[in-house]
Amino acid sequence: MPGGWTPNLSWITPDLAVGGSFPAGRAAALAADHGVGAVIDVRSEACDDPHELEGCGIRFLHLPTFDHHAVSQSMLDAGVAFAADARREGRRLLIHCEHGIGRSATVALCVLVDRGMGPMEALSRSKDVRELVSPSPAQYEAWTCWLGRSAPQARVPTFDAFKAVAYRHLTAGA
Repeated sequence: MPGGWTPNLSWITPDLAVGGSFPAGRAAALAADHGVGAVIDVRSEACDDPHELEGCGIRFLHLPTFDHHAVSQSMLDAGVAFAADARREGRRLLIHCEHGIGRSATVALCVLVDRGMGPMEALSRSKDVRELVSPSPAQYEAWTCWLGRSAPQARVPTFDAFKAVAYRHLTAGA
């Protein structure tokens, strides 16, 4: 990668990435080298510098959520709306938390379903591209609650179906 830095992100679709945090001062590289035009930061323990991001032409939304905790329904709604706006504007979106495992994946799953993917297709695709994707049980509950409210036509996966995909890395080779 230019500048010797590789961000911790995975492109789930051509315009949607899930990842972990990035160092201060790297917004320009995210924009120039990776085409990121919008960022959702789902961490409560830290926050990207909105001025740095905006100075690089990157739109920004902060949805502060504690690690392993559920993202609130209002924050999921805000994230989905922000993602839809970014897409309409032709911006590639990075949704990140600290490590790109649970909080960011939960928001991304909602975005993918909002874009028309089935819930299990969204989870499988995310897991296939980024093996780290493993929302916690509380995050699963938040996602299924969001599905019930915002995508009533979607088939809500059981926890057993969800865990077979989300936690498959824990049983691989067992």
